[in-house]
Amino acid sequence: MGKASPASVKAAFQSSGQSRDADSRKSYNHPCTIARALDILGDRWTLLILRDLMSGLHRYTEIQESCQGMSPNVLSDRLKRLQEDGLIERHHRKGLPPQIEYTLTEKGWAVRPVLQSLIDWAKQHVGSLDPEDRETGASTDFVVRVIPTFAFHAASAEGIAATMVVEIAEAPGCTAWTFEIRDGHLLPRRNASPLADIHLRTTTSGFFAFVRGQANAEDVGELNGDPDVARAIQACFITH
Repeated sequence: MGKASPASVKAAFQSSGQSRDADSRKSYNHPCTIARALDILGDRWTLLILRDLMSGLHRYTEIQESCQGMSPNVLSDRLKRLQEDGLIERHHRKGLPPQIEYTLTEKGWAVRPVLQSLIDWAKQHVGSLDPEDRETGASTDFVVRVIPTFAFHAASAEGIAATMVVEIAEAPGCTAWTFEIRDGHLLPRRNASPLADIHLRTTTSGFFAFVRGQANAEDVGELNGDPDVARAIQACFITH
């Protein structure tokens, strides 16, 4: 038998890796409800991609940047699977150049309590993230988007439709975020919307004091807009 060429060895290795990744998609073929859920949500990176979509990232490049260590091929595969399973939708946005964005369906949003339960479990058994502790390695952009996303209480937002821009000048990179409350969801986005009801210029500490209900918006920085609207938004993050 002839000696395998380096090219054939490399091809076999790549094929093996692709097969292992494909194996992760195989069904557990088990009637257990947990197993059936894991058939959809159990692949590596899937829950983190859903986390990023919930916390305001919608473009392929944004998600890849957030999930460092995930290969482009895996991200493309996971997005395709999530779309096929009805958890996300793919949209073409007009522009130069045109953009492709991904958004959650209601089925996708329904995974949020699963992530919230994981957060609650981790706080009790692993430890929680201090948004102001730079030793964690979490960026200001990450904590400003993600922590409010999972501190938000949909029941408290019933009947509320409001948009708030938060500007944190001390943050490197992105310095403004838009938080829209609509249809019982918090919809964060990077950058400032020109149509916001209120605009808060504050510090990282001030923003989290606001989210935690420790201080009113007008007490943590410069507030433009109706303080009552700011308090209505704040109430959506506070456990009653």
